[in-house]
Amino acid sequence: MTPLERQSPLRVAALVDLPRSAQAGGHVKWWERLAAAAARETERGDHPLDLTVYFSGDGPDEVLGPHVRLRSLRPVFSTARLKFLPYVPDHTDLAPYHPGLARQLPKFDLIHTTDAFFAFARTAERVARRRAIALTTSFHTDTPAYARLFARQTIDQLVRWPWLKRKLIEGWRVPERQGARMDRLLRGHLRACVHAFITRAEDRALAEGIMGAARVSHLRVGIDKTMFGPHRRDVAGVRRDYAIPDGRVVALFVGRVDAGKNAQTLMEAAAEAIGAGTPLHLIVAGVGPMTEEIRSRLGGHVSLPGFVEPGELARLYASVDFVAAPSEVEVASMAAIEAIASGCPSLVARGSGSARLFDDMPAIRAVESGVAPWTAALRDLARDADGRQILRQIALDYSASHLANWSDVLNADLLSGWRAALTGG
Repeated sequence: MTPLERQSPLRVAALVDLPRSAQAGGHVKWWERLAAAAARETERGDHPLDLTVYFSGDGPDEVLGPHVRLRSLRPVFSTARLKFLPYVPDHTDLAPYHPGLARQLPKFDLIHTTDAFFAFARTAERVARRRAIALTTSFHTDTPAYARLFARQTIDQLVRWPWLKRKLIEGWRVPERQGARMDRLLRGHLRACVHAFITRAEDRALAEGIMGAARVSHLRVGIDKTMFGPHRRDVAGVRRDYAIPDGRVVALFVGRVDAGKNAQTLMEAAAEAIGAGTPLHLIVAGVGPMTEEIRSRLGGHVSLPGFVEPGELARLYASVDFVAAPSEVEVASMAAIEAIASGCPSLVARGSGSARLFDDMPAIRAVESGVAPWTAALRDLARDADGRQILRQIALDYSASHLANWSDVLNADLLSGWRAALTGG
């Protein structure tokens, strides 16, 4: 009897090889919010899903409902042990196998991975193959791009001698080799899976080339419109609370304040725009190693609140003039979705997945790489008050007609793909 022929719910294990925390990035938040939606759905008692989401770390387990739970498993060899690394945005498990997870997985009908590279995914491959359990995956982070970026950053910060830096980066091409290794792992993982969920066109092309079009489907980012929306708008309160002088146009950056999110480019572009007379003020909602550098560079034109709770972040989205998201390695930015739901226009990097999420919708403006294009984009949008009002309404209209909630993502995207994986459809 197949899992779909039984009367009991489909038992799915989703694997997120990252720790839960209040400051966790979008990959973790995506699955926390999806699990919360699953808990609400399964409270009805007739929903065909039993979901366990596994995270890496020492955090407590959390039961969201009779058929939905969040579990944390202590990593075998966490990147947190590598004290010599100058900065790691999110710790993961580098071990080739996780025995604790391997003991858990045989009780599930389907295993779903959310990366292709680390202990959870590699363990899932072995268990799925040995136990003949369906294995599926979804794309959440451009890990090969991150690998290239942080390999270069690590060499820059740890290697003293310029000649050796040049040799490692240009001669031996260490960052490119590291990215290529991650590309190979991704391709191998896709060959082990029976279905893949994608957001970006380039990920679809990759997955279809390996798995075939019938085994690849689209995955959206959901939005909680009770949390994020124009009802959170409080312009006067935000300007008061963040000490923003009158006459300033307010841009919001959300995320880790580091090279991966391209914070350096935004900092330099904002400084140049301000220096040329643009009345710009930047709010940086996040933590990271570049915080103090941005404070020093932008002075009285920046507010740095650090980590911002979701409710306050919703107020910011609805109250600032626009969002600036320069990261080029996003697969599907939750910040972009939340901004549009809040009626907030956004500048996003053309190279990111966010630039292609919205079907050329005008409230999302794609910006080319580099300081000069970002300087021009900040200046032009800051100086166009009438245009921003038009874009705000376009964003709200788009949100009302296009953005899915998390229950839509669960039922229409994931469950349909999981069923296809189990039936061979």
